[in-house]
Amino acid sequence: MKRYLILMTAATLVAACSHDADEVASGYIPSDNAIAFDASIGDGPTTRASGEINDDATLQAVSFGVFGSYTGRLTYENTTVSSDFMYNQQVTFANGIWSYSPVKYWPNDERDYVSFFAYAPYVAHPQQNTEGIVDMSKRDDLGDPWVNYRIAADPWSTTVPQVDLLYGQQEQGPDNNKTYTPWLDQKKPADPTDGKLTFAFRHALSCIGDEITIKCTGALANLITGYATITITKVQIDYKNLTTKGHLVLKSAGDANWQEIISGELTTTRTYIKNLDTPVVFNATNFTDEQTISTGDGLLYIPLRIAGTDAAKAEVTITYTVKNNENSEYSGTASTSFDLDMSAEGQKQGIDLLLTDGLDLQHLVYVIGQGATAPSYTRKR
Repeated sequence: MKRYLILMTAATLVAACSHDADEVASGYIPSDNAIAFDASIGDGPTTRASGEINDDATLQAVSFGVFGSYTGRLTYENTTVSSDFMYNQQVTFANGIWSYSPVKYWPNDERDYVSFFAYAPYVAHPQQNTEGIVDMSKRDDLGDPWVNYRIAADPWSTTVPQVDLLYGQQEQGPDNNKTYTPWLDQKKPADPTDGKLTFAFRHALSCIGDEITIKCTGALANLITGYATITITKVQIDYKNLTTKGHLVLKSAGDANWQEIISGELTTTRTYIKNLDTPVVFNATNFTDEQTISTGDGLLYIPLRIAGTDAAKAEVTITYTVKNNENSEYSGTASTSFDLDMSAEGQKQGIDLLLTDGLDLQHLVYVIGQGATAPSYTRKR
């Protein structure tokens, strides 16, 4: 027994001579095959808002973080380990390749397993009182790696953009039927040149109000065409029962694995006001035209329904004035509300607003990129 231990120690020392000491995780002997990564934005609907990571170029600009767990000859599901093999390793893009330092190597024993998890954008040291990623699992924590995320206090800030959040998986299956799974139980490749793991990054958040448009009904146009002008100066959105902070487990197959955080930040109601620097004006020539209020500055939100709370809602209120040819002017507001979709992360959702002849507001919420179906407006009285 003593001879066996001495031989193993000698082998470990030989391996350590060819690699940096901190590259050798406890219990494994490194080979000469380096572990390499690649990354892209996965297929499917994506968020779109200020601060988003919406393509490979924006992902390359922010880099991503990797957690790695060495489990020896046991599969990941059959043991409980920490991420000390690779802890929050930053992987950056330059000169056409993704790289990191210090380089890690596949286990020398071809029967050993290593599992990998990733997120973006990379954060070196999460700060509790900020936005975006505010905490993550520690190096010696046992179990699945995770990050905690807090939504922006003001998603329409002109100076501080929202922080997007993505998680990495491996992409499998044909283009029309892709599946996404974690990089679990990976082994040293037989061919040293075939050791690259490609993360397909998927959006963990949803987005509402990325595109907001407004138009008048034909009935309203018939009432005041040539007689009055409608000017819309402000859009206010009240988000109610929205989850402020969520816990994202990075070991996730398919949809993001969001979980509750029990804290005073569980749910909140926030008001976002968008003053239109260029008011939307409906007059004799364009009463039936659709006017764009916003593009690309929607709210990123956590698609997590908190148990025991009311559904998360959005209430949209527009402020308008009606001015007739005799210069008489009337100011008013119109509102409509709808539930926020908590079923599909990654969706970007638009809102079509319709001002009716009673100057009521109706709406249609639709997934951007798929096109709106036949209008099914609901009216708030």
